[in-house]
Amino acid sequence: MKLFTFLAVFLLSLSSLGHEYFFGFSELEYNEITQKLEATIIVSTHELERALAISAVNSGDLAKLKVDSPQQKAVKNYLMNHFVVEANETIKFNLIGSEVFLNGTTNFYFESESIELKRELNITFDLLMDVFKQQQNKITLTCRNKKYTRTFLYTERKQLIIIEKN
Repeated sequence: MKLFTFLAVFLLSLSSLGHEYFFGFSELEYNEITQKLEATIIVSTHELERALAISAVNSGDLAKLKVDSPQQKAVKNYLMNHFVVEANETIKFNLIGSEVFLNGTTNFYFESESIELKRELNITFDLLMDVFKQQQNKITLTCRNKKYTRTFLYTERKQLIIIEKN
């Protein structure tokens, strides 16, 4: 019985430690036909829910977000405050939808208005860094059959991508 108690306490204490590093990903692609940027942001569902709660954003259950609901708009605003793409001016994105997966991640799908793609993109991707200082985000931009990858840290929240000419 003592062994069982010890193991139970030990396992519970391990689960309370959580994990030290937090990750978010974004895939950004320029669609030459529509001239729009298409973005997917992939984030841990429970980490995002925790950050939203700490930031006093009323999101409700992320799995039940309804299109154009006040909760979806609040989540979009939070995400867009922490994912900013600039080419001379800030590019505006529309939230197309989201999916919550059983593996504990949520994907958010965005699309910009038609834009003239500039040679330089300044990207700020500090999602969840206001809550988790260990947060690391990574973006992969696909444009004109080339890929550009950047990593964002608490101390390096903004990155420049120079798009090569064909």
